[in-house]
Amino acid sequence: MNISRREFLDLGIKGSFGGFLLFNSITKTSLSTQIDPTTPLLGRVFHDDAVIYHEPAYSSSIKYRLKANNVLPIGQEILGDAINEHNKIWYEVTDYGYLPASSIQLVRQRTNLIQEQINSSGELGTITVPYTKAWIADPSNSGSEEYQLFFYGSTHWVRGYYQDSKGDSYYKIIEDRWGDVYYVQADHVAIFSSEDLLPFSPDIPQEEKKIEVNIHDQVVIAYEYGVPVFLSQASTGILDDGIDLSTPPGEYKINYKRPSRHMVHTDKIGTNDSELYGVPWVSYFTNTGIAFHGTYWHNDFGVQHSHGCVNLPIPAAKWIYLWCHPVVPASQEKFVSNSGTSVSVT
Repeated sequence: MNISRREFLDLGIKGSFGGFLLFNSITKTSLSTQIDPTTPLLGRVFHDDAVIYHEPAYSSSIKYRLKANNVLPIGQEILGDAINEHNKIWYEVTDYGYLPASSIQLVRQRTNLIQEQINSSGELGTITVPYTKAWIADPSNSGSEEYQLFFYGSTHWVRGYYQDSKGDSYYKIIEDRWGDVYYVQADHVAIFSSEDLLPFSPDIPQEEKKIEVNIHDQVVIAYEYGVPVFLSQASTGILDDGIDLSTPPGEYKINYKRPSRHMVHTDKIGTNDSELYGVPWVSYFTNTGIAFHGTYWHNDFGVQHSHGCVNLPIPAAKWIYLWCHPVVPASQEKFVSNSGTSVSVT
């Protein structure tokens, strides 16, 4: 493919395959959880007061105001008013109107076969419904109302199978930061097989894989033998008046990976990003905890949004995680290496 860098970036911005583009024949099979076309496309609303307009334009009249976690039927993707410098995508809400892409997380509603036998070392799973309740106590206890919400695409370590007094099935999940125990409706979780987590391009020498983070363009590009093979929009660290959580420029290497991480931020910069359960596909590249990772709490890529990390669409973060070195064994919760894939932040 002989295209200029500008054309390459334009292609990525217009791409719709889970928010990123691949320029080679790398298999997409393991990304199917996020892009499964067999169930209808839905949108989960991020915030209260999100708006459905009559037309895909901010000047259009308002048709409905929404609540956080409303789930909407999504029709076609269209170009409308610019949401930010890099994004003009709007979605038709079937039979209702239009809303900007930044208002919703694209999700599916897919239930799964239940696996009653869980490996003693735990098994990695992902949420495949817009959101599910993660109960802190036995969910059949009518006096218990304590729960967290786990969102579509988040990943969690399943440590056991549990059937309550009503005969309903749950997975026991232990979050990795505090060791808290949760019970999640089992058919809302897809457990990954070892084949799902096989590395991409394992025959490419480590020194021939490189990742570039371009802060100005808010994109991530991956290279093999100096040739771009992957492009995704991103959101790097926020830099604003009085707030400097910017992603630091420099040369790094992937040094630590986790397929799931409970992240906590005391420097709150968004309405729903202070405590994040099951952040998926985390590939750290600095000793201060800055990483590539999937993002389910916003869909405003192309704009600086993060606490320093490189936010990516979930399928893109999974691609980076499975492609870059070090390779993490499927059953391993974390993996440390000081000789991973090179990362350049400019």
